[in-house]
Order: sequence, then structure tokens, then C-alpha cells
Amino acid sequence: MNARRWFAAAAIAAALPLRPVAAQQYFGQNQVQFDKFRWKVLETEHFLVHYYPEEQEIIIDAARMAERSYGRLSRMLNHQFREKKPLILFRSRTDFGQNNVTGDLGEGTGGVTEALRHRVLLPFTGDFKSFEHVLAHELVHAFQYDIFARGRAGGGLQTLQQVQPPLWFMEGMAEYLSLGPNHILTQSWVRDASLNGNLPTIEQMTFRPDLFFPYRYGEALWEYVGKRWGDDVIGEIMNSVPNVGIERSFKRELGLSLEELSDEWREAMQVKHLPQVATLDRARKFAEPLLNSRKSGGFSQLFIAPAFSNDGKFIAFISQGSFLRGEVFPDLWLGDGETGKRIKRLIKSVLNPDFEELRLLYSQSAFSPDGRQLAFTAQRDGKDVLYLMDMKSRRVSRIFDKMPLDVVMSPAWSPDGRQIVVQGYDQGINDLYVLDLATSKLRQLTNDKFAEMQPQWSPDGKTIVFTTDRAPNSNLELLKFDAWQIATLDVATNAIEVLPRQAGLNLNPMWAPDGKSVAFISDRTGIQNVFLYDFDAKEHYQLTNVIGAISAITEYSPAITWAR
Repeated sequence: MNARRWFAAAAIAAALPLRPVAAQQYFGQNQVQFDKFRWKVLETEHFLVHYYPEEQEIIIDAARMAERSYGRLSRMLNHQFREKKPLILFRSRTDFGQNNVTGDLGEGTGGVTEALRHRVLLPFTGDFKSFEHVLAHELVHAFQYDIFARGRAGGGLQTLQQVQPPLWFMEGMAEYLSLGPNHILTQSWVRDASLNGNLPTIEQMTFRPDLFFPYRYGEALWEYVGKRWGDDVIGEIMNSVPNVGIERSFKRELGLSLEELSDEWREAMQVKHLPQVATLDRARKFAEPLLNSRKSGGFSQLFIAPAFSNDGKFIAFISQGSFLRGEVFPDLWLGDGETGKRIKRLIKSVLNPDFEELRLLYSQSAFSPDGRQLAFTAQRDGKDVLYLMDMKSRRVSRIFDKMPLDVVMSPAWSPDGRQIVVQGYDQGINDLYVLDLATSKLRQLTNDKFAEMQPQWSPDGKTIVFTTDRAPNSNLELLKFDAWQIATLDVATNAIEVLPRQAGLNLNPMWAPDGKSVAFISDRTGIQNVFLYDFDAKEHYQLTNVIGAISAITEYSPAITWAR
């Protein structure tokens, strides 16, 4: 198989922050608002949960998750709230962008916690498992600020300003305490940095968070601390920091200076990860680069969300372009599927009100079976819109902006080119929908609290494969959700079947040209790699064994495409 022509995978890339540095300093009182939210309040033991009727069906579940996270974090940090914290929930990223507390902080912002009033704001993410992660992450910040404030919102700001805890301290702790140990995405970052001699010191993380991403490296540092001294010491450090500062707190609780801790952590990471390298492959060993700055031009190493045309001659992708021409935002581009050379920028986003955001984190575009059209989604007027672009004129030919959905992503064509399946929701949890292009009618395929995402239509038109949290061990009553699994839906009966024997996180399924197998990304071996499931043999096969990871912006981002 010619990897360059037929199969493309996006390499590991830097993730976008869940919570920006200046989140507490910007208040968007003149924020553009498209919808009027009819706010209600649900009071629980530790929270005042603000919501509106469109979230009614899942708000009780979200409140249960908040209390569950509170109980765990309260024990770990040895701290209790004296006041109920405001928890402000939005049904979608588009609604969250309309809040007038922080303003629209961009697609990469998963949630915000205020240092002043201790308000926690976040949207539903489309599935409960990733939502609970973001929720717990922000609640860690609520605990951090409450400890500085000594239990009273609005207090401790002077101390917080004096201490100025670095991002690796705050964000790394929030990631570790919300995700737990052995986070595979973070391990891939640390393994790659160890191999290439780029593992930062604590001093580098403190003063150059722009170069050394504090979420991943900070999380790895806290995991090391928790594994070596026990997780309880994290609470002891956190509680002593407002009194003695960062350096003295670590010295008092661990018996090490930050410099000594830095040296021992870096050595431990190298000892852990470098021996693995001998058994792993660099991408160049089994594939050829297609999209990169050398072949495709531009100043950026960001090449994500690839989508081949069926004949493999073209590839759509999201990237930045020429700095001198001002192409500094991630936009949708068309490239040559054989050489990787850029052909044209298809969509200019961010500054264009018709394409405010391209959903670059969790969606891919899709060519029609005959290659004449490209389907993609973008935010417009405060909601997601499905666009069709004519590839001959390279202009948008149709816009589907009347669908009763707040979020629409991951379009995929039926083999006859008459229908498009998408994932979307208007009440917080993703379902699958089919759009009839002739009538513009939308038909819902799934409807429950399990999430269905990243659909792909089989070559014979009979089956849709997708990723879902309806794993064998998931339990709606207990709000327990396993990592995502690959499943199929029979188009005629709507019957759903989860593929057998799946471990780890599985996502981004792509049909083989003959429809007899499906390729997908899985981290079941401890590294995100490409696997294949053969429907006739009912067997799983590992196709890659990379040193880094088959990954894009986040661990949930699509990163592979397969031409027909």
C-alpha cells in the first residue's frame, strides 16, 4: 500500500489550553449575544447550578457529577467549601462563547474559573466522560482559589498576586487531579520530549509556558510527585502555598528544592521512557510525509483534520499559511494528495463572520463520492452550520443553517452522494443525524444519553461506523462511562453493535475501500496507534507502533483519513 497516496495521519501536535492565562482579567460586557438564556438555578449541597431549559434533561446528571468530583477533590486536597460555588453551565460551545463574564475566549477554551467570585463556567462537550474531565479540572481551580481566599470568595487576591503560582503548578495540578495517573496523551508528550532532549526544567516551565505547555508537562510533574510521595502530599503543598510560597512549600513537604525536584523528575522520565524507544518506530520508517512546512509551505507545523478525496488526488486540511501574507489563523486549505503542495485556501476563518470557527479540534471535512463537493462545518451567528463547497469554482454552493441543532460536526457522505450523516446536539449530548440533500430534511438516528460521534458511511451504504461511550461497562444510572468504543449502526434497522474486545480509547473510524474492515485510532497499548478491525475474521490488527502518537490537538481529535 502506498502510504503517501492512500492513508494520511496527523502527527502529534501541541494542544490548546482549556483555560487561558488572562481568563480572569477580561470581562466582555459588550459581548455579542445571539440567544436569550432563561436562567434557572438548581441548588445542591455545595453548588448553585445555573442552567436554562434546553439543558433540562441532563442538568441533574451534571449536578451529580459536580458533587461526585467535589467529594473526591475535597478528600485529596483536605479542604471543604464554606460557601456554595456558582456553577454556570452552557449547552454548547456556541452558547458558552456568548457569556458576558469572560467574553468569547475561543474554541480551545473548555472552561473558566474566576479567581474573584469563584464562578465556574463551562459548556457541555457532547459526551459525559469528556465533560466530567473539564468539570473536575475547573473544580480543582475552584479549590485552589478557595484555599487562597480562606473560604470566602473575593478574599486572598493580594496573596494570590504575591505568590503568582505558575501555570504548571495550577494547570498541571488541575489536569492530574481530574484525569488521574497514566494519562496516555501526556505520556506521549513526555516521551517525545525525553527522546529529543526537550524535556523542560521547572524553571523553564515557570518562565516560558509558551514554549513548554504547562498542562502536559505540569501534569507529568504532579503525577511524579503523587506516585513518589502519595497524592495526599499534593493537598499539603496546596494548603501551605498561600502561607509560605511555592519554593518553601515544596521544600517543607518534599524535602527538596524546586531545582532538586526538577533534576530528579527529569531523570525519572528519561529512565521511564527512553528504554521504550528501541521497540518503537519513527513515522518515517513506514510512511512518507505529505503535509509539512517543507512540502506544503507556510511558517507553521500545524497540519490537522486531514480528509482525502476518494481518488486520493486531493486532500483538505486545516493549517496556517504564510506569515508575511497574514495567514496566521488556522484555515481550511486544499492540497495535492500526492505531493502535499498547497493549492488554495478554501476558507478564511476567524475574521470572516460567515466562518467564525472551523471546529478544528473535533471535526473533519468530507469530499463527496464524485469529488465535486466538500462538506464542512463552521460556526456562524452563534451556531454550527453545514456548508457544501463546489470544488470546481471553490465557492460555497449550499448552506444548511436551518437545522434544529446547536452543534453540527463530522459530516460524512452516503456512497450515492444524496445524504450526509453528521454528529450533533441541541441538549448537550451528541447523536447521529442524516440530512437528505434533496429535501433538506433531517432525520435523527440515535436518541439517548450515550454519545455517538465521528460517523462514516460504509461503501455499500448499509452501515454507519462511529465512536461512542456506550461501552460494555458504561452505566447510565451510575453515570459511569468507559473510554470511547467503535460501533456500527445498521441504516435499515438502526440496530447498534459495539465491536468486540476493545480496550482503551478508540476513535476516528475510517472504512477500508472494500468495506470489509475499519481503521481507527486506539491507545490500548499505551500509545495512540492505528488499528484495523476485520469484520470477516472478527479480529483486531495493529498497523502502527509509533514512538510519539497518532494524534492531533487533543486525544479526542480526528487524525486519520483513508481514500477509497
